[in-house]
Amino acid sequence: MATRLINLAPVDQRGHATSGWSIDRNDDDPNAPIDCGDTSQAYPSPAAASGDIYSCAPSAAEADACWPTAQARQMLCLRDPYSPVLTALTAQALVAKVSAPRDPVPLGLRLANGDQCRLRDGGAWGSPPQHPDYVGYYSCASHGIVWAPQESSTGGIDRTTKRWTVLVGGETGPLTTVAVTDASFVTTAA
Repeated sequence: MATRLINLAPVDQRGHATSGWSIDRNDDDPNAPIDCGDTSQAYPSPAAASGDIYSCAPSAAEADACWPTAQARQMLCLRDPYSPVLTALTAQALVAKVSAPRDPVPLGLRLANGDQCRLRDGGAWGSPPQHPDYVGYYSCASHGIVWAPQESSTGGIDRTTKRWTVLVGGETGPLTTVAVTDASFVTTAA
C-alpha cells in the first residue's frame, strides 16, 4: 500500500482560516514578534507544496508553516498537523513573496505503528550511539525520533518505493524501520 500524500490547506489566499480550522490567539505577543524575513527576503516553509507559506524564527515558536493574513504582520501558523488549530502570531515585518521548495518535506508523518511525527524545528538533540552521524528529523509522539544521516535531502524519509519508510527509535537502543502511511504537506486553499 502506497504512502498517502496529504495537502493540508488551513488558510485561503486572502489569509483567512478555511472551514473546520480555528484560530488560537493566546500565544501572540506583539512585543516578541517572530522573524519570517522582510520585503527583501523571506523564508519558505520546508513543508510547503505551494508558494507564500513561510518558515519563521525562533524555533521555539514552532512557526515553520505560516501564512500571511490581510492584517499587516499577522501570520497564521500550523504548529500541529494533527490538530485543526492555527496559531496567530505577529511577525517583525511584512514579507516578500516566496516560492515553495523544489522538494518539500512533510510537516507530519503518520506511521504504520500508529505514531504521529512532526517535522523538527530546531532544538538540540543527541545522536544514537550506533549511528553518531545521524540527526533527528521528526519528533514522534510515542516511539521516539525519525533518524537519518546529516544533510538528508528527504528529511530522513526513504522514498525509493511507493510505501515510504523511516528509521525510528530513541537516543539509545536500536532503530527500527517503520512504514509511513500518511505524509502531510501544507498548501494554500483556493
